[in-house]
Amino acid sequence: MERTGSSASLFDRWSLRYDRRELQLLTYRPVHDAVLRRLKDSDPSVVADLGCGTGQLAQRLVRRFPAATIVGVDLSEGMLTQAAGRFAAPCTDAARLVRADAVKLPFAVSSVDVVACIESFHWYRDQARVLGELARVLRPGGRLLIASIATMTSVGDRLLTGATGWGQRAVRARPPQDMRRLLAQAGFEVIYQRRVPRLAPIAWPVLTDARRR
Repeated sequence: MERTGSSASLFDRWSLRYDRRELQLLTYRPVHDAVLRRLKDSDPSVVADLGCGTGQLAQRLVRRFPAATIVGVDLSEGMLTQAAGRFAAPCTDAARLVRADAVKLPFAVSSVDVVACIESFHWYRDQARVLGELARVLRPGGRLLIASIATMTSVGDRLLTGATGWGQRAVRARPPQDMRRLLAQAGFEVIYQRRVPRLAPIAWPVLTDARRR
């Protein structure tokens, strides 16, 4: 999502290994669990899983909200191919899968109730522009849940961006206070923000739950 061609191809290659059980259980499952807990009292009609990858979270969203329309969005054809297999017959789960860029989403103004953006936001080059697009598609009062790796300070973010900038794959791991500032500028009110613990030997992501003003 909102990646360069070379970065998208990286995710195409990664899609072949993304569903490994140990990777999912140690790295992504704890974050998905945290997102679903935040949505436990919700009753959305339209949910977008932005940067849906192979559809692990989208599948759980279908089961949690069977009456809702679940749309998985990703730029990687490889990821979407794997996701399509997850929802193919004889599987009874169903979700719409769309290839699109995070800065040009296939939704009308104020047409989405919930957007989940899990472990992809730190890859977006123009994060402010992405948030502006999410503000466009979310209805007033709609929820945006972003789980993204985050440094403690802006200095750490700049150092990480510089260290990962080769091949146009720089990571923007904004610290929590910077994320709150960006969201406020885009028209969101942060209602929850906390790191999500996980057993994988990598940084704990920060889950931010925000409401569209």
